[in-house]
Amino acid sequence: MAASLLLYRAEYLGLLDATLIVGPLTESRVRSLVNVLAAHGIASTAALRLASPTAFEVSDEELASLLGLVREQVADSPLPESEWKPMREALGDELLATLLDVSATSLRRYAEGERNTPDSVATRLHTLAMITSDLAGGYNEIGMRRWFQRARPQLDGRAPIDLLAGGFDPDSDDVQRVRDLAAWLVGSGSAA
Repeated sequence: MAASLLLYRAEYLGLLDATLIVGPLTESRVRSLVNVLAAHGIASTAALRLASPTAFEVSDEELASLLGLVREQVADSPLPESEWKPMREALGDELLATLLDVSATSLRRYAEGERNTPDSVATRLHTLAMITSDLAGGYNEIGMRRWFQRARPQLDGRAPIDLLAGGFDPDSDDVQRVRDLAAWLVGSGSAA
């Protein structure tokens, strides 16, 4: 389970190629995934630990703990250059622009590399990528877009978009509630 959750995270970071997205989660695929992350400056220590021939001879709990740590490191590491494409595909430009509090023109310029993504936008984009990666285990892209727009009793009758639109602070309690809800709904256990 920990490896598949990490796989979804890496997918919405835009770091996976087709060979890593499909197929059984073998030791080789998990190592490849962590190596891809390490190549982007994320989880380098974990990649070294998993490179050991005996890395997968530990208990399932120890391996899940290591992969959970990698998942937390991914959650704290925005990569806007690669996150734009999968997020535009998953949420569409209109919803994504609304959630990020940017114009459609600015969104396209950032996504196409015509302008550098400001840190505040990059952080919000990454937060949305983490929420979307949690939803990926239970929803397709249409379902994800609808999820952001549907009122939820767990959010006091508000929709996630109500708490996120308008330049949200990724560290706010409201955003944490949305993240927790996304993780809980698909059983991923934590929003880290």
